[in-house]
Amino acid sequence: MKIFPKLFITFSASFIVVIAMMIGFISWNISERFSGYVRQLEMETLEVYATVFEDYYGEVRTWRFIKSDPRIANIILNPRGRFDENVITSRAIEPFGYEKEYRFYFDGIEKKQNSRKKNTKKTKPNMLPGRLILLDKNNEVIVGIKDFPENSINAPINYKNKQIGTLTLIPARFLSKEEDLRFQEATRSTLYSVGAIALVIAALISLLLTLNFTGPVRKLARATKGLIGGEFKTRVNIKNKDELGKLSRDFNVLAKTLDKNAESQKQWLADISHELRTPLAILKSELEAIEDGVREFDQEAHKSLSSEVNRLSTLVNDLYELTLSDIGAMRYQMDEVDLKEILNKAIESYIERFKSQGIELKIEINESITILGDELRLTQLFTNLLENSLRYTDSPGVIEISLITLNNNAEITFSDSSPGVKQSSIDKIFDRFYREELSRSREKGGAGLGLAICAEIIDAHSGTIKASPSDLNGLRIIMEFNKVD
Repeated sequence: MKIFPKLFITFSASFIVVIAMMIGFISWNISERFSGYVRQLEMETLEVYATVFEDYYGEVRTWRFIKSDPRIANIILNPRGRFDENVITSRAIEPFGYEKEYRFYFDGIEKKQNSRKKNTKKTKPNMLPGRLILLDKNNEVIVGIKDFPENSINAPINYKNKQIGTLTLIPARFLSKEEDLRFQEATRSTLYSVGAIALVIAALISLLLTLNFTGPVRKLARATKGLIGGEFKTRVNIKNKDELGKLSRDFNVLAKTLDKNAESQKQWLADISHELRTPLAILKSELEAIEDGVREFDQEAHKSLSSEVNRLSTLVNDLYELTLSDIGAMRYQMDEVDLKEILNKAIESYIERFKSQGIELKIEINESITILGDELRLTQLFTNLLENSLRYTDSPGVIEISLITLNNNAEITFSDSSPGVKQSSIDKIFDRFYREELSRSREKGGAGLGLAICAEIIDAHSGTIKASPSDLNGLRIIMEFNKVD
């Protein structure tokens, strides 16, 4: 099942359950409260009836007459009552209910009367049997059924501040008045109507919520298919401020990164082809000249061919180093090493070459600093930097190299004299195949990979490297490593 129907069913089911629970609770609450309201009305009616019997007792001072003829009890409640086939019928006191609803029950007479009324169409289905019971001061039943429930409603009958009896009403098991039934039915009908409307609204809300959630998901799915197909220019425009919006922004960043990497890969291949083509073209032309007899294979020709072969070898080795770094295969054997010792050894191997080109070395390495690093890779790092400074520093020139402790870090600085690098190009010198075209051009040699390899080695050592113009009108390279305490 797709996500749209899943979410829609989930949202709808949640709303339906909540609405059903609310309707059930409200219906139960209304029934309970309405039952309490009806009970209160019955209590008021019972108190009115109790007052009638108080007046009767005040006149005759005895219950003897009612005991001798219990039917008199109903006559007392309504003097306009009449005898109908030996059954006393009384009209209820307005507005308290129907005829006979509040009346006394006589076992023998009532059974006979009820059996006759079963065949009478005028009998009201909600009519209840007599529920009144009259008790004397000793709680003995004067009139009414003898076994009545304990939750019956009682109203005391008093005479001269003394209780001379009790009027009891048996609670109805169900509503009998048309007004009550109509009210209850109307309330339920309204509640169910509101519930039905709420369900429709809930379905619409579920639909909107589902669309709001699945819409961005569908956009992301389509865009992802585009990326899979190599369309790295694909972008999604989702303005949500929730997790989906953040996911869309992350997707756009990913697409931009993939696009940039694809362009970089194309540029990388183009640069490699260009760098390989130049020495190969020179080699080809030199060999063709020798084959055609235009040039003799002498010491000078051999030196020229060896130079181009060395250039190709260096380029291939640099590419191999960078490739190993990219795939994480460049091996590092980390151990505690002394930067002073490694740096001095690298400098010693270049002293004669610097002297031969008229470049003065100023070295300030006074303290031993221990870091966690790979001695072989660090030697390669310093060698690349020395080679870079030697190649791109005009003669006569100056190169300053220092090693100090700064903020509990080891800081190594390489500064050379002119020519310098333009400010706009400084941030790019660690890019692969990048060379500042004017002062540090291709004629100086190299393929623009030396500083890129340096940056990879620094990153593997969790260090930092940055470039800036030096005070000697050249370039300053600053590296920082974490010291080992």
